[in-house]
Amino acid sequence: MPFRAGSVAAVSEKTRNQFRALQVFADLDPSGFTIEDLPANPLQALEEWILSAAEAGQAEPHAMTLCTVDADGTPSSRVLLCKDIDDERLYFATHSDSRKGQEIARNPRVAVQFHWPTVGRQLRIVGDAEATGQADSRRDFAERGRGSRLSAHLHRPTPPADRDEVLSEYARLSASYPDEVPYLPSWTLYGIRPNELEFWEASPDRIHTRVICRRKADGWQTEYLWP
Repeated sequence: MPFRAGSVAAVSEKTRNQFRALQVFADLDPSGFTIEDLPANPLQALEEWILSAAEAGQAEPHAMTLCTVDADGTPSSRVLLCKDIDDERLYFATHSDSRKGQEIARNPRVAVQFHWPTVGRQLRIVGDAEATGQADSRRDFAERGRGSRLSAHLHRPTPPADRDEVLSEYARLSASYPDEVPYLPSWTLYGIRPNELEFWEASPDRIHTRVICRRKADGWQTEYLWP
């Protein structure tokens, strides 16, 4: 059936009015972030922004949305945790045969988005993802909590019949591994090498601050963007 705008006009207007009435940046006290605040390596600023958001009470400040694309160019996204940051990369872990793992194998170009509403900040990253060595992947797996390691063993190529099957299989795994939970060969730590980072800080007057950093052969080019 073709879409008819008039058929949902009343519902749409009600929803639109409800959304318009929601508070935005009401109690925000921006830090006054400027381009001069960025270090020579913008990845250091990512670490600083995560820790600053944590100090301000932001829940899961290291959570990020990872976007990948399939062979047809169809994007998919999911929220996961940034596990580490060094001078060249930020890291996350997943199964190499998961959807995101398979899509990265075909096309390593990914996008990442951090959002910290408590402090009115977000950070957009574009870069290339690459699997690290097995030693790093094993260490990441070993450092996870028992529940996380057991949950990783629930990874299957086909969907479960229902929620009860998931719980039953988890209980079986827990009983099978009362002590050490063995490493899964598919568990992989990935590193994303950014080519572009955009730092954004909100302002109640909507004159938001945007600074973009682009990787060049001799370092980083940094400049302001219009709000």
